[in-house]
Amino acid sequence: MQQLVELQKHTETFQRLNAELVFVFREESLGVNGLKKIKAKHSTTYTLALDNQKNTSASYSPKAMTFDNYVINSDGVVVKIISGSLRKRADADVLIDALRIVQPADK
Repeated sequence: MQQLVELQKHTETFQRLNAELVFVFREESLGVNGLKKIKAKHSTTYTLALDNQKNTSASYSPKAMTFDNYVINSDGVVVKIISGSLRKRADADVLIDALRIVQPADK
């Protein structure tokens, strides 16, 4: 949750970079209601998704306790993977730098 809170502080920067942040939760025991509580508690504007059965997230996060971040361009191509773990996740500066790489040259 700490990463969600930190990234929320940089919402304007992410908007200027035309970035959409999506968080996929795989262990939310309260399901969709849990995501609603998280969204309300942290006043997040980001998309929160749920994959408790790991049907989809297993393909891009196959190891237990993997908390990687993916930068995907507007064509749907993964252009950067930022490794993460339970204790160490990508901070806003790292994500913002990665997003700048995929910006069109005229920005």
